[in-house]
Amino acid sequence: MDNIGWRRLIYLVLILWIGLLLYSLFRIPAPALYLAVRATALFSYTAVFLAILSAEYLREMRRLFGEPFLTVHHILAVAGLLLMSLHAVLFALLMRDITVFLPRFDSLRIFLSLGGRPALYLFAIAALAAVVRGRIRHIWRTIHWLNYLAFALAFVHSWLIGTDVSNLLLRSIWVVLAGIVLWVFIRKRLLQRRTRH
Repeated sequence: MDNIGWRRLIYLVLILWIGLLLYSLFRIPAPALYLAVRATALFSYTAVFLAILSAEYLREMRRLFGEPFLTVHHILAVAGLLLMSLHAVLFALLMRDITVFLPRFDSLRIFLSLGGRPALYLFAIAALAAVVRGRIRHIWRTIHWLNYLAFALAFVHSWLIGTDVSNLLLRSIWVVLAGIVLWVFIRKRLLQRRTRH
């Protein structure tokens, strides 16, 4: 398949994915605020997944789209962080409770069910490390790996209490997305180990 074919396939998959998310959102009638809480959750998860994936395939994406794809990676990362922050703010408004920003340590299950809370802070720290990487050259990549831990927490959080992820189709896709992120992380670690030896 040539570059145009790959681009069309990527656009088609993205359109189908957005359509699936919108269908999932509107199949369950809900007040506008609750709908916005769910929408920001689904689209922030998608943006973060695409940011992680795009970082792994920068060279291929640059070849396909003919532009500095690192910019797209940064846009996806910022969009993901903004959407998950908005998700938390909207949920606080819905619950009328500011403590929704605080992680809970009552039990392991509660911590994981509300794993989106620590995930938000981990994503923010990882993003900040990328911004100031010039000053912390030796450790910024290690700190940036917090994205993977944050994604794992976001996955478990959505899996345990996410309204839309109770849908069998989305549940199956969620596992696939998490598996791809795990594979990307392992592949990066293996590549790093090889370059050291």
